[in-house]
This record gives sequence, structure tokens and C-alpha cells, in this order.
Amino acid sequence: MDALAQLFHGVCGQNPLHTWMAGELAAPCCQRCTGLYVGVCAAFLLHRFLRPQLTSRFLEVHGLLLLLMIPCGFHWVPQGPILRALSGVGFGFGVVTYLWLAIDASPIQVPGRAWHYALGLVAALVGVPLLGTWGGKAGMYLLAGLTTAGALILAGLCLAALFAASRFVVRTLALLIRWRSSP
Repeated sequence: MDALAQLFHGVCGQNPLHTWMAGELAAPCCQRCTGLYVGVCAAFLLHRFLRPQLTSRFLEVHGLLLLLMIPCGFHWVPQGPILRALSGVGFGFGVVTYLWLAIDASPIQVPGRAWHYALGLVAALVGVPLLGTWGGKAGMYLLAGLTTAGALILAGLCLAALFAASRFVVRTLALLIRWRSSP
């Protein structure tokens, strides 16, 4: 756990008052970051296996999840461990949805999976605070594993989005060059 805490030290303030503890084990990052990375992990798995339709309503809801981080992240509303974790999970789901949209240009989407996806979101929203509060050492280890997986997934999604954006730029420039050189 100490090695993971050192890994997350660069991206999380690790305020001890905002970090779950079980026995002598502390989560590798704060409650909000734990929620964020577990949310990323859960959302990635749900997108990968359920392939939900990215309708305008679906994107609006996930955009709202991103926007909810503003009052929570700037501490405009009083927060305890549960609200910090919930805002992180929601933000993780929003980030994955919009990165997924940027990466997967021609997704095969399956209609009728919205309820399954919503159940996965609710499970993450309920599971993170439950594990952090009452999960004990086993809960800390599980949260640490999911947090680490989520961080790695987020890094991979960001790299994939950068790659997709660079391909788009190269293709656009090639089209512009062909268009300018045509008679």
C-alpha cells in the first residue's frame, strides 16, 4: 500500500482527513480520487462489454456528471467522505464516456442496455463508500486494486484519445494539401 501511495502522490493531495483507513491500512489516494479511478474502471468495463448507445440523453447525463465536479471540487458545498467519493465516481463515468466517444469513431452500440449500464453506475456509487467505510482491510485492498486499474485505464484512454486526435489532424492536413494542389 505504501508503494501505491507513492505512485499516487503526484496526482493526489492525499489529505489524511480525506482518506479512508481500515486498521492500519490507508487507501492509496483520497476519497474523491478513489471514487474517480474506481468510476473509470467500472465505466470502462461497462462501455467495453455492454456497448451502450451514446444517445444525446446519455451524453447529457454524463456531461452533467462532469459538471457536478465543479461545486464539489471547488468545495462550494459541504462534503463528507461519501459525497467526495460519489463526485469522483460520477466524474470518472463522465470522463470515460467522452473519451470513449473520441476514441471509438464507429462504435457498435447495442440498444436496450441502458438499465444494465445504470445498474453498474449505481453499484459503483454505492460500492465505493461502502468498501471505504465498512470494508475493512479486504475493502482497502479491493479499493487499491480497482484504483490502480482505473488509473492505468485512464492513462490508456488518454493516450488512445491523443492518438485518435493526431490521426484526425494528419488526415485533415492530407485532405487540405490534396485539395490545394488539385487544379
